[in-house]
Amino acid sequence: MRSVLVLSANERLSMRALESGAAALLMRLGGAPSRAEARSRARAFVEIARKRERRPRLFVQVAPVNGGEVDDDLKAIVGEGLDGVFLEGCEGRADVQWLAVKLAVMEAESGLPAGALKIVALAAQTPAAVFQLGRYKGASPRLAALALDESGLPGGAQARATTRALLALGAAAAGVSAIEAPGAALAVARREGFEGFMAFSEEEIAAIEAVFDAP
Repeated sequence: MRSVLVLSANERLSMRALESGAAALLMRLGGAPSRAEARSRARAFVEIARKRERRPRLFVQVAPVNGGEVDDDLKAIVGEGLDGVFLEGCEGRADVQWLAVKLAVMEAESGLPAGALKIVALAAQTPAAVFQLGRYKGASPRLAALALDESGLPGGAQARATTRALLALGAAAAGVSAIEAPGAALAVARREGFEGFMAFSEEEIAAIEAVFDAP
């Protein structure tokens, strides 16, 4: 996934995003009181998008495993056409393994092929998560990538720079892709070992694809 276009399911999901050229779309659900509506919008979008012959991969960001919302998120959004989930607040391999078991059950209940749903771990959102970045190897065959979002971490610029390096190294050690957060420099991200990039604007997708597709 070289380019991931981030969408808010709290707002109307435009079908134009399917023509953006992004490798994947990520729908974020947001918080209460509109989370239930956002789940419905995300599921409806997937239902329409999956019928297209050529489309991006479709992901929904689900709540952390230690909260009370993740089960409701999964029940609402898992179905045919969904390619996987981004796990918010992931704090290590145990979180990935817990989610992998949940997804296996839901695949069986939904009639999806075993292993169809992939996991991208938002693996650097808390200090505890940072100290687990080197321990994802063998966590689950479903784990496709570690994604960076260090915006809420304490410690300033130096801590964030260290976290970026640790995430890139952790992804390499686990044999999965590292996905950069929005706002970073594309060329620097690629040089430092990232293989994909999240964006908030359709206008950014062409540049991302060009940089990460270059030899």
